[in-house]
Amino acid sequence: MKNPDIVRIIYAEEFEKANPQDIVDLCYDFHRQYYPNIRFLVDGRNAGFVRQLKVVFGENPDYDYKDVSPDLMEILPVNFGTEHKQMLSHLYLMVNKEYLAIPAKYDKLIVSLRTAQAKEYSLDKEQTSYDDLLDGLRLSLRGYNIE
Repeated sequence: MKNPDIVRIIYAEEFEKANPQDIVDLCYDFHRQYYPNIRFLVDGRNAGFVRQLKVVFGENPDYDYKDVSPDLMEILPVNFGTEHKQMLSHLYLMVNKEYLAIPAKYDKLIVSLRTAQAKEYSLDKEQTSYDDLLDGLRLSLRGYNIE
């Protein structure tokens, strides 16, 4: 029996120089085929990409961070500039409390965790392999609370 208190990674991929529309299509296909009630937490710094996703998902592309809600939206932009330290701290706690399960096939994600270097919860991206995967993991865990 699977432990419901464990977050299991079911997809982790890093794309080199990807076409943003290809990523939008991948997200929409993933949503349509597998998880119709899924929410996508995305880095809000890339406003063009966020707008592109919101349009495809039929959401208002003009949003305000204070109005972002999983109850109202499927595309949830996250302000990395203000939340990156808290998300790294949260990831650290999830790993230390063994609330995270990563299948061996996601070896690049595992390498990113093993090589992660931080100072005062700011990730050193120069020292961290596959740092985009680690950022994606931080975003995805944002929706989970630790008791």
